[in-house]
Formats: sequence, structure tokens, C-alpha cells
Amino acid sequence: MCGIAGIWRRTGRVTDADTADIRAMISAIAHRGPDGEGFWSDERLTLGHCRLAILDPSDRGLQPAITPDEKGVLVYNGEVYNFRQLRAELEETGIGFVSESDTEVVLHALHQWGVEEALQRFTGMFAFAYFDRRKKAMWLCRDRLGIKALSFAAAGDRYVFASEDKAVLRASGFGTRIDPRSLTLALAFQSIDSHLSSFQDVRRLPPGACWRIDDKGVHEGSFWHALRALDMQRLGNRRPDVDQARSQLETLLRESVGMHCQSDAALATACSGGVDSGLVTALTRDFVKPFHAYVIDPDTGVSEAEDSQRTCSRLGVPLNRIALNRDQYLRLAADSIRHVENGNLSNATPALLALTRRCKEDGIKVLLTGEGSDELFGGYDWHARSARRAFHAFLLAVLGPTRNARERRMDRLIGSAFVNAMGGLASGAALQFASSLSAAYSFRQNDIMEALQDLRPISERVYAGNGIFDLYGHMQGIIHRHDRVSMASSVELRVPFLENRVIDFALNLPPMLKYRQRQGKWLLKQVAANYLPKQNILARKRGFPITNDYFVGTETLLNGGVLRELMGWSAVETGRLVEMCRQNAFLRARLVGHEVFVRIYASGVTAEEMGERLIGAATP
Repeated sequence: MCGIAGIWRRTGRVTDADTADIRAMISAIAHRGPDGEGFWSDERLTLGHCRLAILDPSDRGLQPAITPDEKGVLVYNGEVYNFRQLRAELEETGIGFVSESDTEVVLHALHQWGVEEALQRFTGMFAFAYFDRRKKAMWLCRDRLGIKALSFAAAGDRYVFASEDKAVLRASGFGTRIDPRSLTLALAFQSIDSHLSSFQDVRRLPPGACWRIDDKGVHEGSFWHALRALDMQRLGNRRPDVDQARSQLETLLRESVGMHCQSDAALATACSGGVDSGLVTALTRDFVKPFHAYVIDPDTGVSEAEDSQRTCSRLGVPLNRIALNRDQYLRLAADSIRHVENGNLSNATPALLALTRRCKEDGIKVLLTGEGSDELFGGYDWHARSARRAFHAFLLAVLGPTRNARERRMDRLIGSAFVNAMGGLASGAALQFASSLSAAYSFRQNDIMEALQDLRPISERVYAGNGIFDLYGHMQGIIHRHDRVSMASSVELRVPFLENRVIDFALNLPPMLKYRQRQGKWLLKQVAANYLPKQNILARKRGFPITNDYFVGTETLLNGGVLRELMGWSAVETGRLVEMCRQNAFLRARLVGHEVFVRIYASGVTAEEMGERLIGAATP
């Protein structure tokens, strides 16, 4: 896991100012790679890299990585877990290796097989820039579901890119200007964390991106998308073999966890007490001995620590319970917002920052987590609610008095099938509002429902579609935030549920094996029953249980704040919003989070100072 940065000159030559910018950009994200840095330049491209040493910590793993013929150059962030298999294939062609790192394998795979073929063969999480002198072109790429991030900007004669927005902003000629459209979308409860930057002129490559840059400009493409990976014959199987599916899933998860446990650095798991992280912790025992699990234990609200302890006691895995109080949490909230680069504060984000900082203190560099399971295996209650609502809407549609009425009702059903769209406000009016702000976000529902049009009945079609919708919405926000705050602690988060074969299995798993006996994630829970306490498996999903009481009183920061100026609120309107925040904890966290964000990035207030202001405003 690392940080990367680069500048491509469109017409002119790289200057001393460009190389100085690269050093400033790498300095801005040095937390991503405290174990070394490297730089490389030629006539039109300059690259920088900071390293978090996980595999082969020797200097042989330093980047930028260059082929022996000096025709290929790579800066790379992430892990390709099947690198040993790929290395063996490359060695058969006569290629020699000097390190034990996956970076060298990725470099030679791109150089030998070409970018498009190599990407299809990579299993892992990555964001990289690869320059091929033979073709006078550079590629910017992200993994299939965008676990690793990459930001991009075009400015004058230059293309600028880096692992985080804050690094792009360090390049000369950029100002830290908040994008009003992005701010409006975020306040409208849309999941934009990883899709849109909060800063003007900065873009984020989408999941599965494969962009080629050459003398003709930027050619935006993709090498993978969930809708192109659907197999309707498997997905629509009305008589699946349950025992075979259970066995196959357990095997896939075990093999995925095994790959994710490859590390020359200390490794642990985050164990919240739920099914997903608990199962990852259970399977990790077969590959890493000894290891510890970690959980946050807040001093108010509902703690997951007892559930985690129950799991770890059964598994015989030591559990580190990390105490967290209100003042600590509010300080971490401000710092989290600085690292996440937007105000979409999730309750879990400051807690994860506390957990990863403790990991760093304990010498842990790799942390396995359970993200992606709910989206892939149907774990959210809104998946079932969407399916039930669609079933009733379908009955109303087919019973319409005229053909036009039936068609209109079906169109409304297709366009508003997912409860979680617009933060759960998927009414016709809300969707019209969404379309005016973000057409791609709104129309994603239609694309998914069209791709699944042969899946019957309508309830299963909607249930399967919800998972895909959340892969590109809800989950993107989670993995974006988790990448930022874990790397702020120089800790690499790995997500075994987002391995290629597990993704393929889950995308094409019949919905009847995801929701059964009034349970979401039914098949996954069947696997988990062999490892975890029954009480934990049957527990109602509650999300991260930090209480919103921590933020009581912080709404007063909106009075005379920077957000008011940006949004054009009058004093009377601001006062009414403050009063609404007192009554609505969700709205309070949303608006206060954005107030903290704009003060840090638009007014230059430090995260440390904002943390103290939150504490001062909070009601004991």
C-alpha cells in the first residue's frame, strides 16, 4: 500500500517546477507510505511514490519500478494477491525477477501482456500509472470496484494525478476551491464520496477505470463493470443446489482470506461482532498464527465489544478492545473529515481512525475487514423492503385500467425501485430532484433494471438490483472513507469479500439464496454457522452503534459558519436549520460535518482546532 503522484506534459517538456510539484504532492500524502519514497522523470512525465512496505520490505521493492530495457515505468498502490501465480507464468517466458514483491510482477505483466489483458488477470486492489515508452502512452487504472483511489485533473498543459485530492491540490496553479455542485449533492444525501471530488477541477477515476493518455489526449475506458459480469442463466436458476452453493462459497472465502493474509508485515483483523468480520477473523486462523482482533468500545451508546468478545472467545483469538470517549471521538471526527476530503461524516469513520492508530502503535500494518459482504449477499434491510415494495407496485401496475396507465406505473416502478436511492427518499419528486443534480446517479437504477429484465419475479429482480446499485453507491462511500482514514494511520485495509471470484459468485447467486426465511445474507450465514456464535449470526444488523449523543450541541457551529456563506443562508434560515438539527440527529451530523469540512479546506482552520471547537460546542 502506497501513495502515487504524477504530472504528464501534453505538449511541452517536464520542468523543474513539475519535479518540485511532485515532491510537494508526495509530501502531502506521506502518511500513505512512510517507509520510503522515489521519483522518476523523462521529457514529458514525472512520477513520485511513497511506500508502505508490506511484501519484500527490502529496497528491491522501491518504486517507481522500471523494466530492464527501461521501456516500462510503474507507480503502483495496492496489492495483486495472485502475483505468485502470475510470476510463474512470466518466468516461463524467460523473464527474471530480482525481488519478492508484487510490484515487479505487476510491472512485467503490464509490459509483457499489455494493459488490457493484464488487468483481466489481476486479482486484488490497485490504482496505478503505467508508462510504456514503446507506445508513447500512459495508463491510469483502478481495480474492479475501486478499493484503491486515484484523483485526476487537467490544468493548462498538464495532466496531474495522485492517490488523494489533497496531493493534486499541492500542484502549482491549483487553489483549494470547494465545488458547489459536489457540496449540493452531498447535502442532498447522494452517495458521491468516491465518484466526485469536493474540489473544483479535480476528478476521481471510476471503479474499473482504464484510461489511456497519449499525444491525442485522455481516452476514458473501463475494463470491468458489474453489469457486464452478469450471467442470467446462473442468476435466474430456480432450483439451485443449496449444499453445493454453501460448499462453494465457503471454499471461495477460505481461499480469498488466504490470499489476503500474504504479508511480510504484522497482520490483524477488525472484528465488530457481526457475521462478516467475524467470519473473516475465523478463516484467518488457518493462515496467520498468532494474530489479534480489534474492536472499538465506546463509553456511551451500544458497544459491539461484547459481541466481538463472544466471537473471539469461541475462536480462541485475543481481542483488543479500544476504549473511546466523546472528546476523543470529536477530535478524531475533525481529523477524519480532513483525510476523507468531504463532510459526509459516517459514525464509523472516526472510530476506524482510532482503531487503525492503535494498530499502528502495536506495529500492525495490515488489517482484514468485512466490507462488501452486505452489498454482495443482500445484508441490508432496504434490499428486502425494496423487493416487497416492488411486488406491490407491480400488482398495481398490471391492474391498471388502461394500457397507458399500466406503462406509466411500470416506468415509475423501474425508475424508483431502490429504497436506498437519495438516502432512502426514493419518491418521484426526490428522483426528479436527483436527476437534475446527478443524471448518472439517478439513471443507474434504470440501467440495472434493464440489465436484469429477464429475471423473474419482479421482487427478485429488484432484490438483485439493489446489491448492484449499492456496489456503486453506498459501498463506494464506505471503501473511500476507509482507504483514507486507514492510510492516515499507515495501515493497509484488505477486504476479502471483494476478491474477483467471490464477486462473480455473489453477483450471479440466485436471490432466493440471499434472502430466505426472512433473513438477508442467508447463504453466508449458513457458512458462518460453522464458525460463529448463533446469537451473533441471528442478531439484527444495526450498523456502527456510536451514539449520536456525541454531537449534541455541535449544531451551534452553524451560526456564523462558513457553510452558511457558501449556501447563501440568511441568519433566520440558519437559525431554523440549527433548531431542526437539535431535533434531528442525522441532519445535525450531516450539516456539522460539512461545516467542519469547509472550515478546514476553505478557511484554513486546522483539524486539531476544529476538534477542540466541536468539544467546546458539544453538550456534556
